[in-house]
Amino acid sequence: MINSLGLIHTAAVHVATFDQLIAEIQPNCAVEHVVVPALLEQARHEGLSAAVAQQLTAIIADLQAKGMQQMLCTCSTLGGLAETLNPKVVRVDRAMAEQAIGFGSRIAVVAALESTLEPTKQLLHSIAQAKPIQIDTYLCGAAWQAFLANDQASYLQQIATQLEQIQAADVIVLAQASMANAIQLCQQRIPILSSPRSAIASLFAPNDRT
Repeated sequence: MINSLGLIHTAAVHVATFDQLIAEIQPNCAVEHVVVPALLEQARHEGLSAAVAQQLTAIIADLQAKGMQQMLCTCSTLGGLAETLNPKVVRVDRAMAEQAIGFGSRIAVVAALESTLEPTKQLLHSIAQAKPIQIDTYLCGAAWQAFLANDQASYLQQIATQLEQIQAADVIVLAQASMANAIQLCQQRIPILSSPRSAIASLFAPNDRT
């Protein structure tokens, strides 16, 4: 059983979301949040560089020094790198991607930030292994500007509008944790998956990591 969880975010909006989920799913878990928006901006400009990896390594080490038993990286751009740096780190979209592969071979990936698309595609392909899958990507670039302006209503509505336009897919994957609430704003019969709840539910499942 995981008794303490450190969360690495690149946006402060995630703190309340994950606090609520943890309180619901595992209320006795100790939680420590680290919010580093500048690290995402650095990764967007220079890629997953040695400098980015060094900073992530320091954040992870600090969380472990504070007694955190497990870590969750809620940034899809950085999550894959974070997992390679320490076996106690899980990327937020891993459980969601595992679910997506089970829905079928045609997967639509929706993102508001371009740097998230390639890591998400790589994750889906790695989980699918030999199973052939088709991934179509949809970028809501204008929505990210709304997110940066702290206009959550516009951000989510623009994503919802994009979701409603997708037609040929077995499942839709929301590449960023911040997109989850857009599901409630759209009329779409194709299943839509988001990462926050699935990540926390997977971490605290009976067969969780210890």
